[in-house]
Amino acid sequence: MFALFVMVAPLVVGAVVILVIARFAPNVPRHQALGEGEVADDRPEITGDEFKDIVEELVGSQGMETVFSSLGTGGVIEMTLRDNRPLSKGRILLQATPVLQGQLDSVEVLGFAEGVRADMGALKGILIALAGFTDEARTSIDACPAPVDLNDGEQLLEMARDNLSPAVA
Repeated sequence: MFALFVMVAPLVVGAVVILVIARFAPNVPRHQALGEGEVADDRPEITGDEFKDIVEELVGSQGMETVFSSLGTGGVIEMTLRDNRPLSKGRILLQATPVLQGQLDSVEVLGFAEGVRADMGALKGILIALAGFTDEARTSIDACPAPVDLNDGEQLLEMARDNLSPAVA
């Protein structure tokens, strides 16, 4: 009986702590007030579906074929592409995140590069982050175990303006 109590007691205490936190934690506003000297973010909001449509249309305009596509948590898009151009023919892995807060760091970039390296048939990887990449992430790309192109929001917008119809860009 004592052994059962020892096993169940931490679960009960944890559940009580969670309930207390849920009940008495302060509400955190979704949009933080701007402090002195801060500038409002003027980038437009974009839904996950809109972002996916733009990425898919941009991929198609570059002559690549989508083999597989999935929309994950937080609007993260993962795609397997086939480049059919004669000299660069091969499979390309693409990951794109529409999140505008917080740049991707070197751990995330190197993790994606390791995934590209582990996929034996992958020619290269393309990582798109609307919020951009930290300086450390951009530096670490040189030490990546596989070729990975980093594209931030500005580069994606430029590519969209150059390659897509004006209604999309």
